[in-house]
Amino acid sequence: MLSGRILLIFLCALPLFAVDAVRNAERRQDFNDGWRFLKGDAPGADTPAFHDSSWRALRLPHDWAIEGPFDSKWNPHTGGLPISGTGWYRKHFTVADSLRDRYLSVEFDGAMMNSRVWLNGHELGGRPYGYIGFSFDLTPYLHYGLEENVLAVRLTPEENSSRWYPGAGIYRNVWIEVTGPVHVARWGTYVTTPNVSDASAIVQVKTELRNRGNQETRMVLRTSVVDAVGRQVARQTNDAAIGAGGTQSVATTLAVPRPQRWDIEHPYLYTLVSEVMDGARVVATD
Repeated sequence: MLSGRILLIFLCALPLFAVDAVRNAERRQDFNDGWRFLKGDAPGADTPAFHDSSWRALRLPHDWAIEGPFDSKWNPHTGGLPISGTGWYRKHFTVADSLRDRYLSVEFDGAMMNSRVWLNGHELGGRPYGYIGFSFDLTPYLHYGLEENVLAVRLTPEENSSRWYPGAGIYRNVWIEVTGPVHVARWGTYVTTPNVSDASAIVQVKTELRNRGNQETRMVLRTSVVDAVGRQVARQTNDAAIGAGGTQSVATTLAVPRPQRWDIEHPYLYTLVSEVMDGARVVATD
């Protein structure tokens, strides 16, 4: 009986790595779980066959420098912490067969720094700067069904990268973006309110639509303003013709009657909803 208890304790202490799965067509999905991390360099870690079972399991965001150890030899302006060096992150995941007609991108809100990113051994690119988000298209190199995908990230932050503590690692959220061939482009919505009064608020919207297909398509963009309880208070539709592999900017002006203005004692918010429609069918929402 005692040996059984020892075995149970031993098994509970082992790192358990579940393979994450992208199963639905929801546009923006949390991709922070199930990563593996190694502090140091690891030649070959960009390839799927590399063995990472001994790496540390963690959930992003993650900053390896804040874990220390503190040392007075390090720059005091960055906390005397080891912000430089090399670190690797890897994530194993599957993608449902039902998403073969969709486009998947990975979006990093921030990674410190000199990032390089691979999917299934194919280098997607990198970003030298650590304070800005970046995104890569995963679609050309994805496996579907039960076949596993491996996303690998190598970071090499530098000692003099900032005037203050910059951290190190994938220190902000990571997302999976799932879209159809026609959708609102990344960062493709620009909103201004040039005129606001007690009677009405004018809302001007510029929406960039993207067509990843190989032929021109005609869509309808339906733009709505929704109040804090989910009630639609303004709506307009616009026709749009988007060339193959191209983008089209659509301008919309809406009037919101008797707007409730935001202030620190009354933090009221409206939501802008963009729907791309093929006839009566909504094909994308942003």
